[in-house]
Amino acid sequence: MILPMAKILLVRHGRPAFDDRTPIAGSGFATWVRGYDGAPLDVSVPPPPGVRAQASYVGCVATSTLRRAQESAVLLAPGRPLVCDSLFAEAGIPSAIPSSLRLTPRRWAFVARVAWFCGWSRDAESFSGARSRAHRAAERLAELARVHGSVMLVGHGLMNALILRVLGRTGWHGSASHAAYWSVVALERAALKLAARVD
Repeated sequence: MILPMAKILLVRHGRPAFDDRTPIAGSGFATWVRGYDGAPLDVSVPPPPGVRAQASYVGCVATSTLRRAQESAVLLAPGRPLVCDSLFAEAGIPSAIPSSLRLTPRRWAFVARVAWFCGWSRDAESFSGARSRAHRAAERLAELARVHGSVMLVGHGLMNALILRVLGRTGWHGSASHAAYWSVVALERAALKLAARVD
């Protein structure tokens, strides 16, 4: 007997139209993060046709409450209702960096993220807090997949990776993760096993 398969697709949002190459002081990183969170998508980098095709057949489209994720979801699934939930927002990053040293925002983000993994969260969600939220987000996606048969989450690089780890430990299997804009991780699990676990 071939069991029906439930599917979860984890998609990273498209590229925001915001400068991440001009060096800034560490003390300006918090301002840069706010600007990045509020930036629209770069329309010169549209979603690949393959990702659009995948979005066309899923039973449900979910997204975080951040602008870049919501605008990406609209491009992928125009006219479709969206399940928007802050559970899927990107993991917090500490941005209060009292330094006059000038680095590109990309480098400051790398430094801040390494410090975050080591336990420094300061003004942001902690690593343990993000992992706990990833567990709840994975449960939410599993429930959406149970109800709709398939779900596409248009989310964020690190939070998607944390969610993927949780799903992998609970029986979901699929392609490897990567962090490029518009990247997709496709996961499957036997629908009957999923229903037994969730119910």
